[in-house]
Formats: sequence, C-alpha cells, structure tokens
Amino acid sequence: MTANEKTGVIIVMHKQKHNLERLYDSLSKQTFRDFTVYFVDNNRDNEDAEFSKELNKRFGIDIVYMKTGHNSGFAGGNNLGANRAIKDGCSYVFFLNNDTLLEKSCVENLHRALRQNSDLDAAAPLILYGDDKKGIGDTIQEFGASCDFKRYKISKSFEKLSLKENDSKIPAVMASDLLGGAAVFIKTTALKKAGMWEESYFAYGDEIDLFKRLKEAGCKSAAIKDAKLWHYHVWSRSNKKGYYFEYYLIERNKFLYYRKFRMYFQMLLSLSEDLLKFPWRLMWFIKVCGFKLGFYYLKGMLDGLMNKKGKPEFIV
Repeated sequence: MTANEKTGVIIVMHKQKHNLERLYDSLSKQTFRDFTVYFVDNNRDNEDAEFSKELNKRFGIDIVYMKTGHNSGFAGGNNLGANRAIKDGCSYVFFLNNDTLLEKSCVENLHRALRQNSDLDAAAPLILYGDDKKGIGDTIQEFGASCDFKRYKISKSFEKLSLKENDSKIPAVMASDLLGGAAVFIKTTALKKAGMWEESYFAYGDEIDLFKRLKEAGCKSAAIKDAKLWHYHVWSRSNKKGYYFEYYLIERNKFLYYRKFRMYFQMLLSLSEDLLKFPWRLMWFIKVCGFKLGFYYLKGMLDGLMNKKGKPEFIV
C-alpha cells in the first residue's frame, strides 16, 4: 500500500453488535481492501468489541480497537478514530455507520474519485434504504444534498425515489454542499484545514457544521453514483427511544449551531418558525411515534436556547 492510498474506516459502536455481521461481510468482499477499520467502542463494557473479535475470525478484516470508556457520541467517536488514522499515516478517512452494507466496489469507487480528482476533497456513495426483511432495497435515501447553511436547511437529492426508475436521471458525479454522516469518504488534508466533527452536538446536525467549515476552507464535495451503500437504520414506531434521541438532538443542535457561528438573527427566525409550525408537527409526531415525541422536540428547542451541550441526560 502506498502512502497516498492508505485509508482508515471509522466505525463507532454503542450497543450495536447486531449490525456487525452484515457490515463485515460486505467489507470483506470489497474489491479495494487496502484499508484498516478503526473500531471505536463507546461502551463501558467490552460486549461489542469481544463480539467483533470473535466474528472477525471468519472475515479477516484489519481492525484496530479503541476504547473510550464512555458514550462519547457520534462526533467524539469519529474524532478519536480519525485522529488515530491520521497518526497512522492515512491519507483518506471513511466515516461509516455500523448499520450499513456496501456494494463490493463501493470503497474502490470512492477512493478512485478522490485520488483521480485533485479538486475533490470529500465523497459519498449513493445511499439506499436497507430492509431487514427484504434485504437490499431500491429506494434512494440520499445522493448528496444542497444546503442553506444560514437557515440550517437541507434538501436531499433524489430522496425516496426508485433507483431503477430514475437511474438515467442521476449523474455519475454530482457536486454537493453536504454529504450525509452515515458515509463520508474524505481526504485527511481537508480535515486538517476545516477541523473535525463538533463534539458539543454529540450526534445529529454534525454534517451541517462540518460541511459549512469545509466549504469555507475551499474544499469541494460530491456524491458518486457508482459507489452504492444500503442503510439499515430502524425508522419505525416501535423504535420510540430512537425517535426521541434523534428529534431532540436535531432541534437542540440547530440552536447550538446558530450560537456557535453567531447567527442570532437566523436563530430568532428559526425559533419563530418552529413555534408557529409546532401544532402541525405535533400531529405528525403523534402519527409516527406518539405524543411524547413532541415533548422531546420542545425540550431540544429549550436546551439549545439555553446552550446545553454534549450528551443528553436521558441517553444511557
């Protein structure tokens, strides 16, 4: 492996060992195997790591294990792994959610896109919804996104469309303001310019902050059609804690973002808009999860305004 090819795959874990067999199977089948996985263990116990070690006897992936001793969140875990990868001489870092499955040429095509295009600093695959019952799906979750960094607004490209029905409309490479945090392949030189993930958010909202700084640093990002990945995140009414966690942090971190970048006028506009729209959002919250989701959304709003950072007290 030459120095300019060395790649670190960052996987953050917190009580999610059930995702590993699917992920490791897809990593072991990659056409590009010159990578090291940095397994960041956010658990107090060793259950995820021990399961990984036993499982990896079958797959033979190069894995470096890192222990935080506490739940440092998505941002903290990613930063720990990325800093170790950079120290080890990696020129590329692939931030990857553990609930994903990669097409066999995914890593190769992302790596090639950055290696062959000196103007491109970050890339993401075409992300589709995975289905535990049906396997791989055809519905697009996202293919890059446009973003209004002043209003904290994201518009995902080709979202919820059929890949088969829209294949001809999707460009091979599409410039994007923002790439979803589930899968970001990035040059370490870009991270050194823009800085790492914002740890005060803990999770969610990280992408807007990071890609705002990347854009201001002159870095360019794109989604790559030939790199495909399936995301198996559980979006269902039964996953109530997941909904509470997500919507609390999305709302809270929006206001932390405005504070960080001193966008006080935008903060006021957003607060007014969110309060006006809350009755309609509450009806949707009740439909998909329950009334309590509205409480966590409002709690996130208040905590963001009060500048409460880091891990929420209700997260184990």
